[in-house]
Amino acid sequence: MPRVSTRGAPATSNLQPLTSMLLPVLALLLLTLAPSPAPAAAQTPPTVSDGGVENHFPDSIVFNFSAHSDSAIEEVRLRYKILPDGTAAIGQADIEPAAQLSGNFTLHGNNPPQIYLPPGTTIEYYWQATDADGDTARTDTRTFFYDDVRFDWTPLESGGLTVYFYSGSQGDAQAMLQVGSETFASMSALLGAEIDFPVKVWIYDSVEDMRPALLSRSETYEQSIITAGVRVASDTVLVLGNASFDTLRHELTHVVTAAAGEGPFGSLPAWLDEGTAVYAQSDPGGFGAAVERAIDRGNVLSVRSLTSPPGDPGKVELFYGEAWSLVSFLVDEYGEAKFAQLFAEVQRGGTVDGALTTVYGIDQDGLENAWRQSHGLPTREPTPPPGQQPEPTAPPSGPGGQQPSGGDGGGSSAGTIIGILLAALALAGAVGAAGLYLARRYR
Repeated sequence: MPRVSTRGAPATSNLQPLTSMLLPVLALLLLTLAPSPAPAAAQTPPTVSDGGVENHFPDSIVFNFSAHSDSAIEEVRLRYKILPDGTAAIGQADIEPAAQLSGNFTLHGNNPPQIYLPPGTTIEYYWQATDADGDTARTDTRTFFYDDVRFDWTPLESGGLTVYFYSGSQGDAQAMLQVGSETFASMSALLGAEIDFPVKVWIYDSVEDMRPALLSRSETYEQSIITAGVRVASDTVLVLGNASFDTLRHELTHVVTAAAGEGPFGSLPAWLDEGTAVYAQSDPGGFGAAVERAIDRGNVLSVRSLTSPPGDPGKVELFYGEAWSLVSFLVDEYGEAKFAQLFAEVQRGGTVDGALTTVYGIDQDGLENAWRQSHGLPTREPTPPPGQQPEPTAPPSGPGGQQPSGGDGGGSSAGTIIGILLAALALAGAVGAAGLYLARRYR
């Protein structure tokens, strides 16, 4: 029987199914063991911290900060607002870009005309930092109270009015607080105004103590002027003396008149503002005597000339006295309700003449003549508003009715030009002298 050989014949293997199963597992294992790329390092956002505030009254306020970032800090800004009615502003810190740095920004306190910060100014602020990647960070909003650190002040508060004093008796300061509260109540009722913000009164003991807290002036002015009281901000009054009751009444009334009559579209004429402030005093004092003398002599001022303080030092007391008398006339003759309406009309943006006409049916000329008649003075022809001259009814003529000679009639003679120049120089001197005298009076 022949032998059958099996050499070279294919053999059936039992490993194939097992291999098919192991290959996916092996691939998964290789993927698991393969090295993975390292994750990118996370960028740390910038941080900025408030480093505190240094009070260098009356010269400056120094705001400090520190900042950090993985990339360079390129810009640090102080964003601040002077309360209660200041606009927002930005202070740029002077820095060299770096990942970690500290610095400051100095806000000058008395550098007119750029800025003037009276004692009691409250500043709302925060820091903002920006790095090279454009990422920003900021601090929480804080407030800083800029007080006169030269003295140890004692505050007394009542109904939103705070009196600060460092000298004199507490009894006198308490009396000032009482007078101030009464002034706010009476004048707010008269003008229909509401003082819905805190008001501060700083009482200084001497001229030397008070002068650095006032707006900086020229050396001549500083040596020549004594200021008894002044409203330096919408919420701040400075007063000289711990028992200056009428000065306090006068200056606090300016807070009320501003709230009642000043606005984005309207402003009060000086006679209405100052006249109301004198009206609030217990006694007009020398101002009343000045206007009485002028009435007796028949040389009172026109109302239109009282829209701003006079340039003639000799007319200052009469200015305040006549302004007071005009306000007294309006209140006594027409009543308190109409007087409050007058302020409201001005605040809404009406002109003084328009507001007077709306409320009383007369303009400033009509008011002047009504007031003159009440004092037994003859009426006066209306005067043109400042800067407006009446048109001539005929061309000017020389002696004998002849036209002036020289030129073509359309130019000015040398004598006229010299006269104008001399008049301008005289006016400048008078205005300068008036400025010195006026500051001695209430503002």
